Amino acid sequence: MFDLLPPPTEVPQAPARIVMGVYLRGLREAKGITLMDAAYVAGASNSAVSRWERAESPIPLGALRRLLRHFGVTGTHADYLAMHLPPQTYVRREREEQGFARRTRHDHWADVAGTEAAARYIAVMRTASAIVEFCMLVPAGLRTPGYQAVVLDPADGVDPDEPVLGLPSWVHRLKWAARQQRTVLLDETVLARPLGGPEVAAGQLRHLADLMNAETPDGRGLVIRILPLDRALFIHTVSSPAELTVHGHRLVTTRGFFPGYETGSGAAHVMSAGLREAVAAAYSREKTYDLIVASAQAMERRAAS
Repeated sequence: MFDLLPPPTEVPQAPARIVMGVYLRGLREAKGITLMDAAYVAGASNSAVSRWERAESPIPLGALRRLLRHFGVTGTHADYLAMHLPPQTYVRREREEQGFARRTRHDHWADVAGTEAAARYIAVMRTASAIVEFCMLVPAGLRTPGYQAVVLDPADGVDPDEPVLGLPSWVHRLKWAARQQRTVLLDETVLARPLGGPEVAAGQLRHLADLMNAETPDGRGLVIRILPLDRALFIHTVSSPAELTVHGHRLVTTRGFFPGYETGSGAAHVMSAGLREAVAAAYSREKTYDLIVASAQAMERRAAS
C-alpha cells in the first residue's frame, strides 16, 4: 500500500487538467490517431501533446478545441470542456482557509456531462498506476458477470463504472493499467448482502477469495481488505471515495450523482487522511480471507435451501 498523502513539496495539478489529459489520450488512441497526427492538428510538437495528455504542462485553449474537433467532440460538450479548462497561466496558490474548506478555484471539478463524464471516470480509474478506494459494493474490475449485471442495472439510474452499452465507444477500448497497485477496502456489509440472490452473491464472494489467493507477499498489485462494520470512520460519510496516482499526480475522486475530483484542497487532504485511517482499521489479510470464504459458504447454503 502506498503513502496516501502527497509529499509536502508537491504542487498539486488542477484535476480538470489531469482528467482532460486522460480524456484526450483515450480519444486519440481509440480512433487510431498517432501522436504525430495529433501534434499536427494542434499546431504543436509531439512532446507537447504528450505532456498535455499527462498533465505535465497546461494545454492552450485553442489547441484543446482543435484536438476535440478532430476527435469528433463538438458543440455544447466541447464548449463545456473549454469552460472548465484552467487558464494556461493558472498556477495553484494556497488560500488562508484551513481544514475542509481550504480550496482554490481549480482544486475541484464536478464533471456533470452525463455519459461522457461517466466514461472519463472509467478512463481515469483504468489509467491510474495506483488506487486506494473504499466501496460499499464490489467495484469495477473485480465483479463476476452475474454480480455486474445487477450492479449496473439501467433501471437503477446510476451512472455505470464499467464500459456498457450507451457509453461513448472510445471508452470500450480502454484496458486496466498494467501493474496497477490497487487497494480495495470493502465495507463489511458486502459479506451479508445477497445482491442478485444467494447464488450470485456466493459466486462473487468465491471470486474475491480467488483474487486474494493471487495476492503477492509484498502487497503489490491487487490488495482486498474488509473494513469492520463496528468502526465509525469518516470515510463512511463520503460517496465511493478513492485516491489515485495518475501520471504521477495525486487525485482524490468521489462518485455520487456525478464524478467529482479534488487535488490540493482541504477536502482532498481530509479524504486522503480518511482513506489512510480506513487502511489502518481494516482486517488483516488472513481475517479478510476467512470472512469472505465463510460468507460464501453461508450464501451457498442459502442458495441450496
